[in-house]
Amino acid sequence: MGMFTQFITSTQFYLFGRSHFTATGWAKHAKAYVANELEQATLTGKVYAVTGANSGVGREAARFLASRGATVYMLCRSEARAAKARAEMLAELADAGGLPGSLEILVGDVSLAASVRDLAAALAEKAPRLDALVCNAGVLLNEKTMTPEGVETTFASHLCFGSYLLTRELLPLLKKSEGRVVYVTSGGMYNSKFPGVDACVDPDAKAYDGQFAYVYAKRGQVLLAEHFSKTEPAVPVVTSHPGWTDTPAVDLAYGSQKSYLEPMRSTWQGAEGMCWLCAVDRARLEPGALYLDRKPQRKHLAGPFFTDGSATKNSDDEVKRMVADLDKLAEDTLAATPVVG
Repeated sequence: MGMFTQFITSTQFYLFGRSHFTATGWAKHAKAYVANELEQATLTGKVYAVTGANSGVGREAARFLASRGATVYMLCRSEARAAKARAEMLAELADAGGLPGSLEILVGDVSLAASVRDLAAALAEKAPRLDALVCNAGVLLNEKTMTPEGVETTFASHLCFGSYLLTRELLPLLKKSEGRVVYVTSGGMYNSKFPGVDACVDPDAKAYDGQFAYVYAKRGQVLLAEHFSKTEPAVPVVTSHPGWTDTPAVDLAYGSQKSYLEPMRSTWQGAEGMCWLCAVDRARLEPGALYLDRKPQRKHLAGPFFTDGSATKNSDDEVKRMVADLDKLAEDTLAATPVVG
């Protein structure tokens, strides 16, 4: 993408975001909601898995789903942080008038293929069904960081293993349960097309841009949802943008610069769209769509005067190549780390 086109794209993304992604945008969109639709949802007997459920919008989603009667598996990297969050949520739910559902912890790192494989196997063994998988966990790093398996961490956690591989491994359970998948993406994906797996696996350290590593992974999630919705029609897959939400991850990534995103959404304002996608009847979902505040959204802002343009669009062949490369990378990485025991 040329510098001028990138300038147009990034500027229009920011201006569009000021109107739609802030707390002000949420308040405007919420006026169109069906009254009390989430508050009256009954999820007793349903089972959900949420990655990164100990913090931010993942925690908020896990707490809500449990509050409506669901069993929620918290897929978290740190057992200590997960246990602390679980205890806090249990207390909050008890104070609110009881605990209809339950919160269960599964420990694993979604940036590691072997750990994702083990998480999926453990979940399939423990859970009798899976009504929704919410792929929320990930990082935004300012310096290039490789995982022990030799893959750039942002790409591994958000896209390759934390979304693609985890979905692939859980597809049998999701199909059996008539479940769905929600990828928690970011408006940052408006800034670029997906550059290809080779550009993301091990980028040049000197040229590394943590913001764009995140952008590429998030654009990849949008493309992945479209792909799975074509190849796996029995399992609706969507992406959900939480808007500009005030979370610990945003504090860590942006610091004082997060002021440019204000007024930021509360964690509930960011998470409730994800919760709606988990709770609403399947027939109301648009497979492959990008959602913000319970409504499908456009996916490109790269043309003049807020038109789509073409600079952020990937061809069908590029998407097929992306998925094939993700699959190969996952297989190659798993082959290098055989199952123990």
